[in-house]
Amino acid sequence: MIYDAHCHLDLMDNMSGIIKEMQNSDISLFAVGTTPKAYDREVQFCRNNPHIKVGLGMHPQLISSGYDDMRLFKALFERSHYIGEVGLDFSKEYIQTKEIQMQAFRDIVKLCEQYGEKVVSVHSLKSANTVIEILREYKTQRSNKYIFHWFTGSIPQLEKVIELGCYFSINPRMLKTKSGIEVVKTVPISRMLLETDIPFAFTVHYINEIEKELKRTVTMISDIVEFDVTDIIYKNSKEVFRY
Repeated sequence: MIYDAHCHLDLMDNMSGIIKEMQNSDISLFAVGTTPKAYDREVQFCRNNPHIKVGLGMHPQLISSGYDDMRLFKALFERSHYIGEVGLDFSKEYIQTKEIQMQAFRDIVKLCEQYGEKVVSVHSLKSANTVIEILREYKTQRSNKYIFHWFTGSIPQLEKVIELGCYFSINPRMLKTKSGIEVVKTVPISRMLLETDIPFAFTVHYINEIEKELKRTVTMISDIVEFDVTDIIYKNSKEVFRY
């Protein structure tokens, strides 16, 4: 089984076809969400496929008033083992909602720490320091698995995230940049997972295209660290996505 730790299944053009193809594939997906309003619908679409893990999401780029969405998020939280995409985004297009984002992310982390046994995909664009501060303040549960998706922060920030015991999901576009290669060189292999972030990183129409990209990413990581990481990354994935 090969695992995609971060993809937007509900935003793919061929969502129903991908779900159907997965019945006979060796791929498992963490299908992250962007708003809690979309959660139940995607759960229903994927209910007969145990290889799809549907995330309860609250994407920082989509937060406005946050009140109604957070109320729904909290109502759905207890029955969702997978949480994401959540986090912070302080890029210039979204910095105006910084305070609302921070409050929402604090509430989400506190919920995760209250319940435990959650797998959480974290967005941290231009906001790694604040994400780290919030996790440092509230993170106490060892049973929660926080995954930093497409990490683009500095090496000192990266080292702080490693100290927190978090995972990192790596996609092939990261490995075309100097900063992405430095992430792979710095992160322990025992904390690495694979992701595609489709359809944002690239577009696919068939499940074999996803499998191809995931395997290509493993090969690229192996080339960078100069040994075969396949078995280690697959082991990490089984541990994180064991539910």
